[in-house]
Amino acid sequence: MLGLSGRTIADNFPAAIMATTTIHSDAAIIGGGIAGLWLLNVLSGAGYGALLLESRRLGGGQTLASQGLVHGGLKYALGGALPAASEAIAQMPARWRACLAGTGEVDLTPLQPLSDCFHFFTQDSTAGKLAAFFASKLVHGRTCRLRPQEFPAFLPASAFKDRGAVYRLDDFVLDPVSLVERLAALGAPHIHQMAPQTNIELQQDRASIDLGSAKLVCNRLILAAGAGNDALLRRLRIPVAMQRRPLHQVVVRNSGSGAFFGHCLTGLQRPEPRLTITSHPDGADAHGSRKWLWSLGGQLATDGVNRSAAEQRRHARRELEACLPWLDWRKAQVVSFRIDRAEPRQPGNRRPDQAFAQAQDSCIVCWPTKLCLAPTLGDQVLRLMPAPEHPAPPILDLPAATIAAPPWDN
Repeated sequence: MLGLSGRTIADNFPAAIMATTTIHSDAAIIGGGIAGLWLLNVLSGAGYGALLLESRRLGGGQTLASQGLVHGGLKYALGGALPAASEAIAQMPARWRACLAGTGEVDLTPLQPLSDCFHFFTQDSTAGKLAAFFASKLVHGRTCRLRPQEFPAFLPASAFKDRGAVYRLDDFVLDPVSLVERLAALGAPHIHQMAPQTNIELQQDRASIDLGSAKLVCNRLILAAGAGNDALLRRLRIPVAMQRRPLHQVVVRNSGSGAFFGHCLTGLQRPEPRLTITSHPDGADAHGSRKWLWSLGGQLATDGVNRSAAEQRRHARRELEACLPWLDWRKAQVVSFRIDRAEPRQPGNRRPDQAFAQAQDSCIVCWPTKLCLAPTLGDQVLRLMPAPEHPAPPILDLPAATIAAPPWDN
């Protein structure tokens, strides 16, 4: 996190290390998570001279802790209604698929989804309550009910013989580590490690950042530091408020398990999946076969903020045994970690429905609010940018920022 104090941010740097050379850019992005990395590539592709400054490690906040789910909002529609701004989020799978195919705004062609689709599954009457909605024109083409022979491997048809249902969604999962690696490779050599104590001055039409050996003057300072935006906003006296919505996520390693991607709706009591399960690469076994870990979100992670780590692990085992009772969980290794979702403040601390970008003089404050909305955030920031003046990004005498490890490897 940056050390900041006041509208003009200075930490009494000795005169000997004050900036001696002034260099210019169209945009300086602070924060190297999905927001900052995506914006760097979008702005560069639109002809802007942009660079990114990270005070810690790339992806080390929310991004690498995410489940990598690219979805169209149907997981928020379990109450039988689509959320506000549903049209924007409904377009996200198609926009990301275009990037994976090399026809979108960011070239993600080396990446392959960890899954081509996602699933809703339930062993009780929940599916009957949602059947009419899933069959409606509102969600036409985005989900379909599967026949038993079409069920994924981890959902045996015999478990759904007399009740329940399985639906396939047009959602998919990307590996957050591979995504960060690709975006960082595209943005190199304009991704830099910045000292935790950095001198920043914000003016009406530009911002300046004292990097020690040089002063960087940019037409727009873009705050994309996730939870780190909070300190930046308060110290720069920018009137934009942030909220945090905590999660207590769970990772499960189960010997011999493969990959599975689905939302469990069995016994659903409120419009949020009981479990959201994604699978992520976890090295290889002695025979060279890929191993997988399962990341668990949904109600387990939301309600888990009120549980200790030990309580969360025990509860996760009970949930797995209830939702997938045909699997053997006795030897599973279960760990948990906490993460805050950082977002623009909403009434009642509600979940935002869309990405957020707001201009304040020469500053643009932004949060994608969820990984899958990064393309929408790019649209919003481009609309707030003045015309490019410095299309060639400056080369800074700073070390390159490195990529963090996912939280389950720490």
